[in-house]
Amino acid sequence: MTELSKILQVGAGLNSGGVERGIVEMAAYLHQQNWPNAVASAGGGLVVDLPQKTDHFTLPLTSKNPLTILANAWRLKRLIQQEEIGLVHARSRAPAWSAWLACLWTKTPYLTTFHGTHSAGHALKRFYNRIMLRGPLVIANSQFIKQHIQDVYQMPSDKIIVAQRGVDFSLFNPEDFTEKKLDKLATEIGVDRKKALLLLPGRISPWKGQGLFLEALSHIKQLPWQAIIVGDAGKKPKLLDDLKQKAQTLGLADRIIFLPHRNDLPAFYQLADLSISAATEPEAFGRTVIEAMAMECPVIAAAHGGALETVVDDKTGWLFHPGKADDLAQKIGQALQKKEALKVVGKTGRDHVLENFTTETMCRKEAGVYRRLLNLAG
Repeated sequence: MTELSKILQVGAGLNSGGVERGIVEMAAYLHQQNWPNAVASAGGGLVVDLPQKTDHFTLPLTSKNPLTILANAWRLKRLIQQEEIGLVHARSRAPAWSAWLACLWTKTPYLTTFHGTHSAGHALKRFYNRIMLRGPLVIANSQFIKQHIQDVYQMPSDKIIVAQRGVDFSLFNPEDFTEKKLDKLATEIGVDRKKALLLLPGRISPWKGQGLFLEALSHIKQLPWQAIIVGDAGKKPKLLDDLKQKAQTLGLADRIIFLPHRNDLPAFYQLADLSISAATEPEAFGRTVIEAMAMECPVIAAAHGGALETVVDDKTGWLFHPGKADDLAQKIGQALQKKEALKVVGKTGRDHVLENFTTETMCRKEAGVYRRLLNLAG
């Protein structure tokens, strides 16, 4: 096989999310390298962002039903044969089972990216998760995840390749946003630009920290801030209702704006004075942290998981004790009283991300794994 053997990326769906965006970014990179590639998923809003020469094949890959997984394996087997696929890269567990079987049947190189810790509390769960480790190599999206794989699954260090997530600086560029554009956005969402704006982006989830954020804000009511929580609750709308009720109970309802997922997050980072990552459990990597820094928006993040790799405390942002609302409140209060320091931290953060966390670097590392496996197979 040659390095230009066609690559097939397999994922559950192509809606919003870090895993899904990683698929699109890799497809774009391969296209730029004139490397034939295709994507198989259950579809979604990000399909339109795939390059024109990247074929998308819609399969019911979100299903965890064993019979559907087996049927998907046969579909992928035919797809591998018809499209002359040289390597399959799976990015989530249920699709990975189908992809692994299809690769087994067709003797095609199989690769995965381990994007999260996944629940591993009992043997059956660990067996299910191990499908992500059945290839000769596995990509981890952070040093934190690499260590997790070693600790929980005893996989040798030399079989794990770290490719940290990156930012596309053509999309996250502060120079793209004039004051006129920001004023228009502020008016649209009801923000007073004379007050400090706090932003918490990310899907609504109990562990993403939106509730903790509200608790922290209740400790600093005396400060002139306003806040935006932007993200979707997916199939659990009650989570959003509960957050709104909590804001009401804490006396914050008139200072919090709840918005659904937005595709124009770079503008929100540019508008905000601070971006918060308040996850109560370790983030595998945490894209919103480096996205904010890329837009020169200072970050306050919980000191665990991927944030320990991306935030240099008191230099490119600030870290707070995970799960401690009072510590988060203190860090927010201190940061808002250092307006000049905020600008310095913002610019330092962008330089840090530009040097260490670009989409180009991420994709180049993943492509290096493709070449390594294709050479082994050849």
